[in-house]
Amino acid sequence: MTRHPKKKEEEKSVPDDPNVKDLPPNEPTIAQTDGVTKNPIGTLFWIRIGLGVLAGIISAFAGNAIGADSRPYVGLGIMIILFIISYGIAKAMRIPLPPSDKKKLIMTGIGSYFFIFIFTWILVNTLIHPAVTGIPIK
Repeated sequence: MTRHPKKKEEEKSVPDDPNVKDLPPNEPTIAQTDGVTKNPIGTLFWIRIGLGVLAGIISAFAGNAIGADSRPYVGLGIMIILFIISYGIAKAMRIPLPPSDKKKLIMTGIGSYFFIFIFTWILVNTLIHPAVTGIPIK
């Protein structure tokens, strides 16, 4: 039986695949920084969700104060104005993005913003006008 000498730390086997890239051992990853994930794109997403809820609530109450013919236009106008405000907030956050990903500031959370806006608008409008929905008022 032949004994082979143990490998030293420097002589560890190197992976054969050239596409495998190891992270430098001294740089922490996003998940390792102080136990808190710092993701500005995620923060922008949740800001847009909150503004979608706010836009739905404002649209329902503003639509209640004006005539029935212009309610949809006022609601969509409020939604667009608050989305533009959220874009201004995103620009003020100075999220470091490469020039090829600049449209990411616009597209992040746009679908969720729209659907949360519609859901909140319908929900608040239903709660404001319960007699129209057929729910008995006691």
